[in-house]
Amino acid sequence: MNVCRDYQEGLIKLPIYSAAVIVKGSGAKWGVDASSTSTSCLIPVADTGADIFAIINEAKTIAQAATNIGTPIVYQAQCILVDNPKIFKIYYDMAAANDADVASSTASIVTVSAADDNLDGSWIYINSGTGAGQLRYIKAADTTTFTVNTAFTTTPDSTSDYILIRNIGRATAGYGLDSTFSLMATVPDETSSTNMIVLKNFMQGPMGTIELDPTLNSNAETDGLNSRGVRFFSHVIFADTAVHAQGLS
Repeated sequence: MNVCRDYQEGLIKLPIYSAAVIVKGSGAKWGVDASSTSTSCLIPVADTGADIFAIINEAKTIAQAATNIGTPIVYQAQCILVDNPKIFKIYYDMAAANDADVASSTASIVTVSAADDNLDGSWIYINSGTGAGQLRYIKAADTTTFTVNTAFTTTPDSTSDYILIRNIGRATAGYGLDSTFSLMATVPDETSSTNMIVLKNFMQGPMGTIELDPTLNSNAETDGLNSRGVRFFSHVIFADTAVHAQGLS
């Protein structure tokens, strides 16, 4: 785990939702969009002090449609982080002992034994077994199924294991860390929660590093990654800023 140096003076693009307009200079905290029940994006707030996690640094004049973070309509706006919290870069543990099992699958819907709801906007990587090396964007999810945006070329089955790369903006739970805080393990449900908020997700390999964002890199949904030595990492903030991130005083 390393301190991330990729953002100048706390500037970072993060998902913003507003039922009206997004105004430059507004304060924002982590909240929900109009169709979700879990924290999924920044929302403008009129409150001050401890509630504010970031200041919006660019305006968006078009009203935002009601949408879940699982769709690419939520606007990505440049923000200035309040208090400039430390952002860490952590890789995923892709060892077989720390991935998760597929129960069954169709070409577009993966069934698992249990997961927390509102994982729309996450990514699933088939780590081993049938269909290994395929990366897909999860456009809809519930507690037992992940519906992918692009159908699998090779349908996974009960021999398949997967890595879940969670959607950004979840201000509670969802990841397990190893004892040295150096790697993240897949946790489909929130029973092994750590107060850690994912700000961005990435894939790294011979092709370079690309951000896992369907609006920026639609070609990230691809096959054959297991033969290319890819790995995944996220930029995260930790518990000392989690209360701030949730808009709590």
